[in-house]
Amino acid sequence: MVTLVGSLGCSSGDAGQVRCAEYELTEPPEVSAIFQGGRDGYPVFRIPAAVSTRSGVLLAFAEARQTLEDPGAGQIDVVMKRSFDCGRTWGDFRVLAENGDGDAHNPTAVVAFDSEGTSRVWLFYGLRPASAGGEFDLPAGLGPESARVFVRTSADDGASWSVPDEITDEVKDPTWAVTSTGPGQAIVTKWGNEDSPAGRILVPAWYHLEGETGPEGSFAFYSDDGGRSWDRAGVPEPRSNEAQLVELVDGTILMDARQNEEEGTDRLVFRSLDGGQTWSSPEPGLPMTPIMAGIQRYSAERDGDERDLLVHTGVAPDQRFDVRVWLSDDEATSWTDETIVEPGFAQYSLATTLDDATLGLVYE
Repeated sequence: MVTLVGSLGCSSGDAGQVRCAEYELTEPPEVSAIFQGGRDGYPVFRIPAAVSTRSGVLLAFAEARQTLEDPGAGQIDVVMKRSFDCGRTWGDFRVLAENGDGDAHNPTAVVAFDSEGTSRVWLFYGLRPASAGGEFDLPAGLGPESARVFVRTSADDGASWSVPDEITDEVKDPTWAVTSTGPGQAIVTKWGNEDSPAGRILVPAWYHLEGETGPEGSFAFYSDDGGRSWDRAGVPEPRSNEAQLVELVDGTILMDARQNEEEGTDRLVFRSLDGGQTWSSPEPGLPMTPIMAGIQRYSAERDGDERDLLVHTGVAPDQRFDVRVWLSDDEATSWTDETIVEPGFAQYSLATTLDDATLGLVYE
């Protein structure tokens, strides 16, 4: 599903063509189905990701599953649709990654320049073999018997894609069993600081050691050369998993992560002053049932916008219900203006800013 929430008062960015300005917003916001179970040959769709390209094309990704079992128990593909009218309608269904009886999973996307200066959509995802215990009985290592990490890119708004490039050796610790990206979105640092460069492609991810009770944690990996090479950044305390990243106006990287089940009701927030190389101890984030949730920058005064504003998506504190949005005008120190977008059962969610400053909310 995608909901067009509306403008929150920032500039329309640097898109060459403001495609979305052609469409009027409605009240209540428009809602359209992107992927729907029972269509396109799959009974279940989960785990969304979405980006808006520099020319205003909206791309949505998801896991296409054969069962409701979770974690995924095989025969999962990563799929995509495109919208040329800012989320009102969606085009052809495409499979971008498959793995036979195993899983292709956790799509994570970002728009960034490559080493030649070409704007590309980057899609990160994982492959893991079929196993009776889902992801929990995989062995540690870097080979095909364990979890691996891949990336594909598109320079034409998702019309065509590069061949898959495996980056497992660069980003995974060989002592880990599971390594999964995102899911959701990666970021490109815009400002940086004296300890980290601007233009760094920074991808959130998480890991799990062997066995269902093994430790797990969030981390990130990055590229400073336009995707020619990748490195694993620092690893925070192993107390969280699915995370998203946002750059604060002083160049600090904030990691907002799903807490492990034993951590209680608050999400966990880690901060890095050096582009992800080291992380603070965790601090409590928004009260929310353990789940993947989105966080992104909407506007910044240092870019000429009216105010600094971050957007957080998620669900209720105690159950997977009532998808909602919060705003922060103090760089994630506090969250206000909580708005329930759609009542009822809801799971993963994220937001993406379209080229006219409309906010699109993509959610299960």
